Amino acid sequence: MSLRLGLVGRGRWGRNIERTLLSFPDVSVTIIARGERPLKGIDGVLVATQSATHAEVALPYVEAGIATFIEKPMTTAFSDARRIQEAAMRSGAPVFIGHLFLYSPAFLAALELLPSLGAIRYLNLEGMNDNPRVDSSVLWDWLPHHLSMAGAIFGRGADSVESWGIFGGSHSEVAVSRFKFGDTPVVSTVSWLSPVRRKQAVIVCERGTLVFDDTAERRLALYGKQGERAYHAYSDELPLMREMAAFLQAVRSGTMDISNVKMGVDIVGAIEAAETSISLGGRPVAVR
Repeated sequence: MSLRLGLVGRGRWGRNIERTLLSFPDVSVTIIARGERPLKGIDGVLVATQSATHAEVALPYVEAGIATFIEKPMTTAFSDARRIQEAAMRSGAPVFIGHLFLYSPAFLAALELLPSLGAIRYLNLEGMNDNPRVDSSVLWDWLPHHLSMAGAIFGRGADSVESWGIFGGSHSEVAVSRFKFGDTPVVSTVSWLSPVRRKQAVIVCERGTLVFDDTAERRLALYGKQGERAYHAYSDELPLMREMAAFLQAVRSGTMDISNVKMGVDIVGAIEAAETSISLGGRPVAVR
């Protein structure tokens, strides 16, 4: 089945999406200008515009019943995320939120290893670069990655958060957040002031510690209780290829993964709560 897809947003990541889609057989991509009315005859659309515009760009397609991919974050307001979720339930449009690490072979291998390591005691997440964005804060840039990984690990959203912004509050270029997933603490450190890129998750368990380092040559290591280290194998398939393949399958099947949309909504709510906590000087805030 040949698919005709629309792409709204052709920045650096939008061009990556376009190149990846065109590597699939029987897929064509039409570039759509922001604000342009939905094109007739398209099978699906991908939204890769600036974060704050995701809701206004995606909603007309979702309301029209067109399969819609939305790059992370789903939106930058909880009310907008709920609007998209509700529109999808009414129209039946498959909505797919782009959380790339959920398609990383190394991270998926980590998820497979976790049951053998006993209860999770603590999760530490770091995301750092020196690439500030003008369309969103460092929280909206990095926390979707961290919260999607935590959601996959715990199978649920966060309950509460304490968050502190360094150098400028909620619009800071550095922030530290402590989320609670049940009784388990999850600490996230994000920064736009690091000349060294860092994308790492450290999962401390009863019987060992898993380290997923997306910038390392060997991305997945298991440390035993005596400090011994073993590297684990994983597929070399690119995460974006896997993610686009999953979206194409959703377009062809016409079915929506409700859990994917719910995770997107939960993540937006958790980031809003983190912003509120920063404004309150780090006081705990419940996540909606």
